[in-house]
Amino acid sequence: MARTRVVLDELSRAVEGVDSAQIAAFADEVLRAGHIYVTGAGRSGLMVRALANRLMHLGLSVSVVGEVTAPHTKAGDLLVVGSGSGETASLANQAAQAKSCEMRLALVTASPLSTIGGLADVTVVIPAQAKGGAGSAQPMASTFEEASLLIYDALVLELMERTGQDAAELAARHANIE
Repeated sequence: MARTRVVLDELSRAVEGVDSAQIAAFADEVLRAGHIYVTGAGRSGLMVRALANRLMHLGLSVSVVGEVTAPHTKAGDLLVVGSGSGETASLANQAAQAKSCEMRLALVTASPLSTIGGLADVTVVIPAQAKGGAGSAQPMASTFEEASLLIYDALVLELMERTGQDAAELAARHANIE
């Protein structure tokens, strides 16, 4: 249990260090978007895909970048990037492409002064180690990745409140072919 406590303590510090105004601004962008696209690499990509799932449960139009079902983008659509470093080359390329298509860009990161951070319209900063950083008992960017899922779930709660939806309404949109 001592190792679990280490992880929980790191997560608690990271999540408590997030500015709630940044989550509110992120929610504004989500609700304003015609369509939402999500992208991330590695474990950060898994976490942002979990967000896409919940956005779908909220009844929002959402796609994962690179999936064959992702539609053509339009001005005013939103790209959500999950990247601890903000420097992953493929994600920086996608972010630049999104901006050239007049999309809005939301970044969840540990590194706001990064390449992708410079392109972002809204940034949620998680105070945790990025790829290759120090300051955690966990390997690599684990604390950032874990905390990002909690931040995405906090965003979903904010969106539920703003749209007047409860858990039953989200559950009604859950996949029924499994």
